[in-house]
Amino acid sequence: MKKLLYPAMLLLCLPIAVIAQQRGFAISDKVMIGHSWTVGNRSDAFKRAFHPTVQVGRSALFNVSDNVGIGIGSFFSTEGFTFKSDNNTEGGKAVQRMNYIRLPLNAIFTFGDQANRVRPRIGIGGSVGFLVGGKSYLLDEDEEAFVGFKTTKIMSTKVDAGASGLLGVTIRITNGLYVNHDISYYHGLVENKYEDDAASSFTHRNIGVSMGFTITPEAIKSWKSKMKHH
Repeated sequence: MKKLLYPAMLLLCLPIAVIAQQRGFAISDKVMIGHSWTVGNRSDAFKRAFHPTVQVGRSALFNVSDNVGIGIGSFFSTEGFTFKSDNNTEGGKAVQRMNYIRLPLNAIFTFGDQANRVRPRIGIGGSVGFLVGGKSYLLDEDEEAFVGFKTTKIMSTKVDAGASGLLGVTIRITNGLYVNHDISYYHGLVENKYEDDAASSFTHRNIGVSMGFTITPEAIKSWKSKMKHH
């Protein structure tokens, strides 16, 4: 695990000025909010409820051309599920929060001429996530927790992986600076298991909307030039 984490963190912590010196490279920051759920562990006594997911992080992008880019990132992601009792006379919820450090690898395809201010884009790829925290608990009808555990203690599966995709637009603010608006979907492919073999395993799902920005060497050079004239 350390062999995977150290190179990724080194890449993403490089100063923007250093990365900008390499032609074709750019930095992209993003925040996503949405809904997370799981497949395989819901009993008939519960129904799915909204479970907020938040992802925030940075990607280093290599622009192969004006229309194609490859990116590797490092993101903090909170995921999991919320199940609500399906009994109309009794309340209660089961909540499991799962915090991951995710390392996504994506190919981004941006359509149209680079001179266009607004351009549609799609992305495909995958993500590997390392479970680092979270809490799992049961709530009564008054939203009071009466049973709680650390998620890392009850899960035997500590590494998740799956496929991801995005659909959105990129908007040029100025030369080398872009704002990105996307809808993203993640489809987990790893069966997550509990330490208790009697508990049902599951796979992850989440969908969300994101906003971010991308900065290229062109913008860095432009800002440096303006600073010299002031």
